[in-house]
Amino acid sequence: MIQLLFVEDDERAIQHARRKVEDQHQDISCVVKNFDDAGSWIAANSPDIISLDLLNGGLSGEASVSGQAIYESIWQDHFCPVIIYSAQPDAKEDERPNHPFLETIKKGTGSPDRFSQAVNAFRPHIDALRVAETQVRREFSIAMRELAPSVFEQVEIPEERQRIITRSGRRRLAAQMDDFSDYEGDDAKRLAPWEHYLCPPVAEDLLLGDILRAKESDATQPVAFRIVLTPSCDLVAAGQRTPKVSNVLTAKCIDMKTALSKAGMQLNRETRNDDTKLSEYKKGLSSALSQAFVRSIVPFPKFANLIPTMAADLRQLELISFDRVGEESEFVRVASIDSPFRELISWAYMQTGCRPGLPDRNLDDWCDEIVSLY
Repeated sequence: MIQLLFVEDDERAIQHARRKVEDQHQDISCVVKNFDDAGSWIAANSPDIISLDLLNGGLSGEASVSGQAIYESIWQDHFCPVIIYSAQPDAKEDERPNHPFLETIKKGTGSPDRFSQAVNAFRPHIDALRVAETQVRREFSIAMRELAPSVFEQVEIPEERQRIITRSGRRRLAAQMDDFSDYEGDDAKRLAPWEHYLCPPVAEDLLLGDILRAKESDATQPVAFRIVLTPSCDLVAAGQRTPKVSNVLTAKCIDMKTALSKAGMQLNRETRNDDTKLSEYKKGLSSALSQAFVRSIVPFPKFANLIPTMAADLRQLELISFDRVGEESEFVRVASIDSPFRELISWAYMQTGCRPGLPDRNLDDWCDEIVSLY
């Protein structure tokens, strides 16, 4: 049963929308709470979807909690689809994000129908959130079960145990959530190309592989972007620590057509117009992408409207002073790269820039020498 909470002081204002939902969705249970009681009820019951009026206290005007305060609490502490259902839905609209789990409907003629349609549109998202939450809770239980014996064996002081269980439990949970072995079917285990991004970034500090963008540049152009190559351990700035470096080593980004040309994989017109040749080209491209870098080129997939299809050229380097990176600075961090892709960037750079320079050699003769052994 899906639980829909109406946060509303005047039940008459939502009775038509509630009736429409209950008539069209037999598996949805509706509850109405006033502004003062909504917060504690949400914490105790975790509704699947919330309809929220924004008027402070509804008609009575006597509530001590505003609709805006309840909205902010939901968005921060109990994330779920929210429908702003209000006579004044535009109040403070500029402070609310443009988000697929947030819908705004103005009360009035036809609004009950629009409300029911919004609820129906949220249904698959509600199911997805339920599945994700169930899995997190299950993995959390497993993490605590497996971790506790080791902690109790090695740590005698209760206060220290608590800190270690909290810290190590989070790390073990994160590691367990990376295991896709219980997903059914090979396709369920295959990441979409953009899934190796952590966007927005999770860590407070800069990390190797982070993607920077010049704030004043065109965000649709690869040349606006840089990839951090400095080891993460040298970038830590949280707490009492200071970075070990004053400059961040980065690789410049280039458009994908230029990158393919540098990698010796440029797609010409003849190949594009021949299905057989194009199929063979895609096989070669897929093989190159599976290696994650070719020569000095590391490709990056498109991410919505934030990162264009592009590549980093590990031979085009730039040092950026630490104070030029930040929300108010010249370069802003737009995404991090998840493991193991972060380590791959480090490996690619080592292969490209950190090996000793070698003179040209006659590799054809050397190949013939090796083949002659057979």
